[in-house]
Formats: sequence, structure tokens, C-alpha cells
Amino acid sequence: MYQLYFNGQIHTLDADRSAVSALLVYQGRIIYSGRAEDINLPDSAISRFDLRGQHIYPGFTDSHTHIAAMAIDKERIRLDDCISRQSALEHIRKFVSSAEPGAWILGGGWNANQWQDGYPDCKVLDKITSGHPAALFNKDMHTMWLNSIALEKCGFSEGSADPAGGKLGRDHKGNLNGLVYEKVCETVLAQTGEISYDQFKRCMNRTWPDLYALGIVGVHSCEDLQTWSFFQRLHRENNLGLRICMHPPMENTEQFIAAGLRSGYGDEWLRLGGLKYFVDGSLGSQTAEMFAPFEGLDQTGVAVLNEAELSERLAYSFANGFSATIHAIGDKANHKTLNALEKNKSISDSFGLRNRIEHAQIINDTDIPRFHSLGVTASMQPMHLADDVKIADKYLGKRNRLCYRFGDLLNSGAKMIFGSDMPITTADPIKGIQAAVGRRYNLDKNEAVWFADQVISAQSALHAYTVNAAYSSYEEQVKGTLTPGKVADFIAVAQPFENADESVLSDLRVDLTVLNGTVVYQRDA
Repeated sequence: MYQLYFNGQIHTLDADRSAVSALLVYQGRIIYSGRAEDINLPDSAISRFDLRGQHIYPGFTDSHTHIAAMAIDKERIRLDDCISRQSALEHIRKFVSSAEPGAWILGGGWNANQWQDGYPDCKVLDKITSGHPAALFNKDMHTMWLNSIALEKCGFSEGSADPAGGKLGRDHKGNLNGLVYEKVCETVLAQTGEISYDQFKRCMNRTWPDLYALGIVGVHSCEDLQTWSFFQRLHRENNLGLRICMHPPMENTEQFIAAGLRSGYGDEWLRLGGLKYFVDGSLGSQTAEMFAPFEGLDQTGVAVLNEAELSERLAYSFANGFSATIHAIGDKANHKTLNALEKNKSISDSFGLRNRIEHAQIINDTDIPRFHSLGVTASMQPMHLADDVKIADKYLGKRNRLCYRFGDLLNSGAKMIFGSDMPITTADPIKGIQAAVGRRYNLDKNEAVWFADQVISAQSALHAYTVNAAYSSYEEQVKGTLTPGKVADFIAVAQPFENADESVLSDLRVDLTVLNGTVVYQRDA
């Protein structure tokens, strides 16, 4: 049976930005775009769907997620809405009261930058988690808050030294305070136990509909080897609810090479992207690697990898057909990442690899043109801007102008892709577009526009979620535009994105989501 979606204002986003009024779909693919009246098929062969004059666009791809973590968090504690330490402790106390005896208390989302009544500390956590090890990620997932039982289970003591690429938090007396940073978090996670496939499947099945309601039809997942294995199993069972491009950690390099895999392996539902590297930490945790210290602090962040290490790893992975997906936030981290990519550009080019820097939050003037000249995609998250304005002003001072340089990157000719970093921020792409267009703290129209010269249009932001996202995963022939031969993934909205301003975007909602030619979400009128 053919599906005919007609009576729409369909924005194909192909090179000439042509608009049509109908799409004919067969077996999940668009086979015709144009006018419904020009289709010569018997009525009995066609299922018709009236788009009622709405504006139709390619479905969104969120190019930076931790989707499995977000799904699993549905069964863990979330502290995103806790605006004080006391509020967080009350939420934790309530969660602990219903936990199985001795079970790990896991979850996160706390943001101590908002708290006025104290900072996270293992002693206050000990009082409400007796008998349970507890490990709670902060909002940006670069810091964990542990209680004393968790510290002991992980082998941390007062005499423990900071491991390479990480840090153990201490109070003014030098005692462990329960905060651990960057690579230390991996040590903690290794102690908490693996989740089962049944739990994974249950949580993912609860997550797909939430994302359909936001118009998301695909994600790039920056997660581990177990997640890749579970996604493969879901795919074999025909239970994979979105199109997924995986970016596994560099620690899994040898396993993927031994299996004969490389970037671009897979199909239109599940494929491999680049290997994920961490070069530094985050702005919110003040572990982003900077050339100069953060304002008011005697520290320049955490170097998870130095430039020589990164360059050596890139040379090896490039030679084995793997592109790079590199986390870099601070100005020094971005600079040395570009240096390492430049050093290995000839190897990368020989394999046709498409490399990207994740976040690219703080970039010096001289490094802006290097993204385009080196063919490096800037993978950015506009909602981080909406969250980070006050933190950037506080810890960067006049260097805050170096943050979230959407306009400069776009004008330089660099490719940008957008994502959410879910569960760290909302997964809603329309809010992400609003953040890029408005550049206001917390999307609040009463706040000043933060560096108006970096504002970009809604149309440019839309491309970062669609056309450019498809390019970054080697899928520009498969998706990203609504043209014949491509997958039938699209959304309907009441107002066009072209020239949409903040007032339009703040009220805009996805009314319809179609994935692989099938309606998976329709908003109630």
C-alpha cells in the first residue's frame, strides 16, 4: 500500500529549497514529491493522509545524546528541579525510603551553581542514605556526588591520589568531600553494576513516544559498548524506535577494529559514527581546559587527554577507518584538538572521514576559521547556552564573548550540527532553535540577548538539526531532506521556520511526526 500525504506546505530543504504539496511514500521511502493530482495510481492502492495545510519539514535528528542514560533515569532519581541543597536532600530521602535494602542510589541532575544553602558533601548525604551506596551525577554529568559507602566501595581514601584525567574533591582540610570529577566517574560507574537487557528495553520503550512528541526521528548516541550491543539486539527484534548513530568511547577502539568495523558501518536504522574522545571537562564543573584560570579560581580545568596523546590516538583510529567525535569545551581544549586534527588531516582525508568537535563552547578568534579549513563539524547544543549564561559571565569574565559562537562559525563556512546532550538539558529541538535565535538566559524574554552578533536564523538552526546532521553521519543520500529516494521521516508544525522569531518559536509545537512513512505521533487538537 502506498501512503499519500497531501495538502501540505512541504519544505523539502533540498538545495533549491523547493516546496511541494504532496509526498508519496512506499515501504518507508519517499518515491514522489510534488502535486497529489499528478499521481496516477488507483485509489485502492493508496492510503491518504490530509496534512490540512500545515508546514512539513524533515524530522529532527538530535546529534548529541545520552539517550540510554535518559531512558534508564526514568527508574532512578532525578534532581533537575531542586533549586536548593535542602530540596535535593528531601528528594533523595524520599527515594531511599522505597529502595531495596543495600541497593545503589543512582541518578542525578543536581546543579549546585543554583544553590544558596550549601554545596554537596558526603556527610550530609550519609545522614539520609544509611546502608546504601549513593552516586549522583550533577547536571552536566562531569561530577558525581558520593556518600561514604560509595567512596569506600570504589577504593577511595584520604591517601588516594588524583588519577590521570580526573580529580577527587576535598574540603579545606584535605579530606574527601564526596565529589569526584571527570575520569573518576568511570571508576564509580564500574562499581554500580550493569543493567539488564530487559530493563534497557523496558526503559527505551517508555522513551520513544516522548521523543516522537518533540519531532525527533533520529539521535546520535554517545554511549558505551553495552549500549551498542543492546541497540543491535533491539534492531534484530524490530524494536528500535528511532534511527541511531552510535559514537562509542575511545576505550572500545580495539574491539571495533577487531570486529572489522569502521565509521559508517550499519544501515538506515543503526550505524557507527566516530569514536568518542574526551579532552577536558565542563564549564559548569569548572573543569573545562582553559589557557588562563577561571575568574576567582586558581585553576585552569582538567586535561583529560594531552595533545600528544590525542594526536597519537587519532592517527591510529583514522588509519583504521574511524572518524573522531571529540569532546572539547575550554579554549585550550578546542585549540589542541584542532592542532591534533590538523596534524592527522592527510590520514583522515585518505579515508574520507568526517570529524567533529562536541560542544565547541569556548573558542578563541584564531581557531574559528580552522573548523572550515580542516573540515571539522562543530557539534553544539544551543540549550547549554540558555543554561550557561550566568555561569559563563561569572567564571569567564570578559572571555564570555568566546562562548557559543554560532554566528562566527556559520559565517566562516563551518558546518554546525545541533543536539541536546539529553538528559542534561531538554531534548526539545524547537527550544534549541529558540535558544540559537534568541540567545537569552533560560529562554527568558526579559533577559538581554547575550552577544547579539552571534544570533543565527531559525532556518540555519533547522539545518543543523536536519541537513547537516545527515551529512555528519554519512547519510546525506538517505535523509535530511524530503526528496525522492530518502526515508519518509517528517514533522508538521503550524508556522514556518523560515524567518521565525522568538515569539513564534516559543509557542510552536510539533503536531505530527511521521517515521519511516508511519504516523508515530499526532498532537490532540
